[in-house]
Amino acid sequence: MPDMRYSFFQLTFGQEETYLHPERTYQRLKGLGYDAIELCPPKGRYGLGVSLERFVADHARLTSEFDLQVSCINECWGEMWDPCSPRYKTLTEPKTADLAVSETRSTIDMAAELGAPFVTVAVAIHDDITAENVDECTAVAVDALRRMSADAKAKDVRLVFEATNHLEMGKYVNTVMNHKRMIDLTGCDNIGIQIDWFHASFEELNPYEAVMDAQPLLWHMHFRDSNSLTPGYGRADFKAVFRALIKTDYDGYCTIESAPMVPDSDTAARDGITYLKMMERIARYQLDPTFPNGYLVATSKA
Repeated sequence: MPDMRYSFFQLTFGQEETYLHPERTYQRLKGLGYDAIELCPPKGRYGLGVSLERFVADHARLTSEFDLQVSCINECWGEMWDPCSPRYKTLTEPKTADLAVSETRSTIDMAAELGAPFVTVAVAIHDDITAENVDECTAVAVDALRRMSADAKAKDVRLVFEATNHLEMGKYVNTVMNHKRMIDLTGCDNIGIQIDWFHASFEELNPYEAVMDAQPLLWHMHFRDSNSLTPGYGRADFKAVFRALIKTDYDGYCTIESAPMVPDSDTAARDGITYLKMMERIARYQLDPTFPNGYLVATSKA
């Protein structure tokens, strides 16, 4: 299979660079050998006054100028960024689910304009999920996802569904097996899975199994280490991840998301792609039929 494609989630470079000086990100990523950029639209309080129209125009120009793709647009629901989130823009309560659907619709429109194949949607819960309310909350979530799916299909965009760890968003979905159960309940064929390896480090038994369990719906990934820093700075077994990706012919992007950017943005972005490419290269060695030693035994008759 061809080499993996690498992207970076721009918002982790900070609000000022993301919305006021996006050209800095493009210069950095192009110089470091990235293939694409993941964007987060200027919504809520974090857009620094930049309009959606200006944001789209800026990135349409910059992607062409620097020959980078838009790997995904993230409908970011983080509380520190968005005053409507997570309590007021969720998947588990009817009124807040309506807001989530509406906000995601505008992000889908943006993805279509910029040629992004995916929009990330996330599990955000309104109140704690319990054994008593889980069925009711799931029905609300399934309905919201179906409406998002219809909006995305009309624009030829796919959705990637990311679950966070139970410490951040409660015990709801959390694992890729529950991703699949939720997606199966929707009956939609344009919703896939986005694994975030920081969250997965809390919830999955091991990374290799997580990739295998997500098939055939693993369409996108966020690579940050077990401590939320750039890949290589923590304990995640990314060689195992890449072995599973190679075996399953993964053709999506490997998007780095580092938060915070330690020790600084340039170093984190450089070390992240350098480390992941090395892990990919080692994984290919490990899967080669001559590894660790010996000759390839021919399977065809002379």
